[in-house]
Amino acid sequence: MANTDQQVYISYAWGGESERIANELDADLQENGITIIRDKRDLGYKGSISEFMQEIGRGNAIIVIVSDKYLKSPNCMYELVEIAQYKNIHDRIFPIVLGDADIYNPVSRIKYIKHWEDKLKELDEAMKSVSSANLDGLREELDSYDEIRDNVSELTYLFKDMNTLTPDMHEGSDFARLISILRERLGEETENKKAVSHSAAPKEREKPEGREKTSADTKIGSVDEYLEKVVRKLVRDDYQELEYERFGELRLDMAFERKDKYKMLLIPIVDYHRFLFLYEADLDEDRLIELENEFEEYCAVESKNKSAYVYTFGMILTDSISDEVKELMTETTPAEYDMLTDLAITAVAIYSADEHEIYYPKSISEKHNSDFSGKIKNYLRP
Repeated sequence: MANTDQQVYISYAWGGESERIANELDADLQENGITIIRDKRDLGYKGSISEFMQEIGRGNAIIVIVSDKYLKSPNCMYELVEIAQYKNIHDRIFPIVLGDADIYNPVSRIKYIKHWEDKLKELDEAMKSVSSANLDGLREELDSYDEIRDNVSELTYLFKDMNTLTPDMHEGSDFARLISILRERLGEETENKKAVSHSAAPKEREKPEGREKTSADTKIGSVDEYLEKVVRKLVRDDYQELEYERFGELRLDMAFERKDKYKMLLIPIVDYHRFLFLYEADLDEDRLIELENEFEEYCAVESKNKSAYVYTFGMILTDSISDEVKELMTETTPAEYDMLTDLAITAVAIYSADEHEIYYPKSISEKHNSDFSGKIKNYLRP
């Protein structure tokens, strides 16, 4: 994995003025001793394009060359959404807005929203014309278009609202101002990420006394690798670990919480967002139903004790699961809660190490800003 703290990435549309500016930036930054990462040189033959774009998204410093072509490109906008998913986007991006990027008029920005709504509709309708058995890979692209459509308005406004220099101003000074700001950015302390690397490693799970070692135990490392990546994402977004979290029969491996504070009609409000992780070597249908009930009861008790919304995601970690368990998981309808009587809102998912995949209900309750589907994309997706 590249050290994204001390590298500068460039996100741009290939061809035309965008690539010309990217080439000039590449040369000028390298002359000034700044490591520059760009797809055409650093991706490598047969390298994963999606993984490279995700790496850009995690970057500490990303130059974004914004053009009309960029705002209509699936790959470019996928990169931009990946960048936006990580916190402090305003501090991490350094936009250069080209003249054809029509973002300064709200009516013009609506054209980009309409563009992605049309692309999403076009792909959705095309997918309905073929068998669902032949849609591998297309569903992921549909999800990507959906994310772009949901974020394009906010992202174009972000560029519009930032005081950026024109390409002529940058090139006239050999990008001197940009290089100066990048040096400041790269020189900033990265203690937060260092702290994450020390605290995020999952604790070794204790095996119940007297239980013989099974074949499933040999695969726990794969589960731990997945869990470590998830925990890093949570800590990145200010989730704090809850030590020795227990509830009834639940003996959790790890639990994380973030408090969101805000005011409603000048009254201070606190919401609690929690992730609970539990390893199950042997997971059958009966055990899944039992765990779902326990997670829901846990959430209900916590909400009652705190007199606040507690949005809980129960994550079951296992090695392999049967087709019956997969079907039960995906077809489960999460409990609906009445805003006036219930504050507990929860969902459950399963991670299978053998498949390196997560399974969760097709229909997830998004009541009261729970955004469970967003949490799956931001934290739980392998």
